[in-house]
Amino acid sequence: MKKFLLKILILSGIVCVIVKSIETIVDNRLVFYSSISNEKTYFNPKHFESIIQYKLFQNRNRNISIIGSSRTAGFEKEMFHSKNIYNYSMIINSIEDMYNLIVDIDLKENDTLIIGLDQWNFNKNHLSRLESRYKSKYFKLPFLLFDDIEKQKDIYLIGEKAINNFSGFRNDGSYFYGKRYITDEKDLYDFLFKDSFDLIEKGEWIFNYGSEVDLNQINIIESILKYCKMNKVIVYGFSPPFAPSIVKKMNSSKYDYSYIDKSTKIIEQLFLKHKFYYKNFTNYNFFNDSFYLDGFHPNRNIYYKILKDLNIPVNTNFDNTYNINQNELKLLTKYFSN
Repeated sequence: MKKFLLKILILSGIVCVIVKSIETIVDNRLVFYSSISNEKTYFNPKHFESIIQYKLFQNRNRNISIIGSSRTAGFEKEMFHSKNIYNYSMIINSIEDMYNLIVDIDLKENDTLIIGLDQWNFNKNHLSRLESRYKSKYFKLPFLLFDDIEKQKDIYLIGEKAINNFSGFRNDGSYFYGKRYITDEKDLYDFLFKDSFDLIEKGEWIFNYGSEVDLNQINIIESILKYCKMNKVIVYGFSPPFAPSIVKKMNSSKYDYSYIDKSTKIIEQLFLKHKFYYKNFTNYNFFNDSFYLDGFHPNRNIYYKILKDLNIPVNTNFDNTYNINQNELKLLTKYFSN
């Protein structure tokens, strides 16, 4: 029996050493990524867990944090008057994920938090709203080590998708779509919103029909606002826009999306109650369809205008060129011309 216990102890010790060694290797890779944060980087890894590891290790010296799905990924640092920005987009799914991430990033007094509240997360018929994707406390599997790194003069491309598409997360956490900007529109996902229209007609995925608001998700939003108020954090919330043609289709009497109007009104009242800022951009008819990447992702011009409409101080010298700034367009065309 003593020999058996001794073997178990030795084996446990070996496992602990291996685990610690792997975590040290992952940490060293993260330190390297942090060391190149002042150089242009596109990070597009194979594994979702790598994005969480990468983003949580990045810029802690920030006073504006952005949290949300891919529909908040277009906020670039250069759009803001302040330069201490980090975009934590695309590492959460549920509203509970959002709450947990907000707690983990350790916001300080007078920090600003911008949260994008996807409409479907409040639809009781949308079952995926409850799926949790964000986990900060887990064994650091070495997913990051599976990604190739390519250096192109002053640009680091991390991950196969970054190398193939010249796309990924920038140093500020925002997302650059790369190759799609020089791809024939007919070959892109949701060209003329045909995929979104099809989802609406079938009532599937983020376009599930619904009239009932999930009040549990509303309660979590209130918990977020209370937490921020207690920590003296300034909060701006918004419901991201759909393309005008999509809104028109959703408003047809054939389909029931009444949960959107109901939930956004409740959210607006919550923000008012806690003296924070919220705007509903669901039907944002200031821009036409050409300013949308697909049925529910706006382009950079819309993101910049959203900041203005939220009364967040912006960089008045921001290169607000249609869809893509001139510098990245030059880099992109040069990359694929070689």
